[in-house]
Amino acid sequence: MRSILNALQEGRLFELPDAGKARALEFLARILDANPDIEVGTDTIEEIKKREEECNTGIGMGVAVPHVRAKREEGELFCAIGWSSAGIDYGAADGGLVHLVVMYHIPGAQKNVYLKEISGLVKAIRKSGGMEAIAHAPDLNAVRNLLLDWVSAVLGETGPEAVARMIKLEVRQAQAAVVTAGPAERRISRLVPLSIVVTPPNGVVVLAQNAEWVAALEKDAGLAQGLATGGEVAAAGQQLFVLASTAYAGGRVLYQCVAVVNGAAPA
Repeated sequence: MRSILNALQEGRLFELPDAGKARALEFLARILDANPDIEVGTDTIEEIKKREEECNTGIGMGVAVPHVRAKREEGELFCAIGWSSAGIDYGAADGGLVHLVVMYHIPGAQKNVYLKEISGLVKAIRKSGGMEAIAHAPDLNAVRNLLLDWVSAVLGETGPEAVARMIKLEVRQAQAAVVTAGPAERRISRLVPLSIVVTPPNGVVVLAQNAEWVAALEKDAGLAQGLATGGEVAAAGQQLFVLASTAYAGGRVLYQCVAVVNGAAPA
């Protein structure tokens, strides 16, 4: 499950839009398109749709694994992960709703690795008692930690396990952070996940549920520079923590962040 671990480390876990299977597939396909190993001219969403017409990739237990096969042999197995709390009517063979969609780009030399990863995923789901914990997770951070538990259970106490623990620690440190304002401290009530794509020279696209936040953050002229420094960023009146970043072709960078939503400051 190293591909899933890489996706979590590099910020490719997203909350899916509540708009059905087609929209979920299109959303994740656009993330896959940012993979530098994708051949120029590949229409990822059309490839995904074509494969779904041939064979539904809902494997049961609340999981779907849509995929596109590369035209070349070389390259690494690459995935993007989507979570739906409401569940997606995916047309899976078991008739159940899908809560986790793991979309893969599979180079020719990675076919066996892909099959082993899917086998590991199924093993982890069964070992954990099913999809209920993820289906009813309160937010994306909880899903991330649960997936890391799955990865740890399958990979064991080796190198990747240490990486998984490191990512968990980063999230928990952000969750425990206290933001200060003047002499008073404001207690964190919750963390809201969001993703931000920066394109040269200073273009910014914010992916978040709150429309007001999106508009305000995209207008903040210093956001791109602040994100590049990593760690803690103040922008548009929001406190952000950068959990992970991934550089892509053309100078584009995807940042996986959480926004700190504070309770009222004590008197």
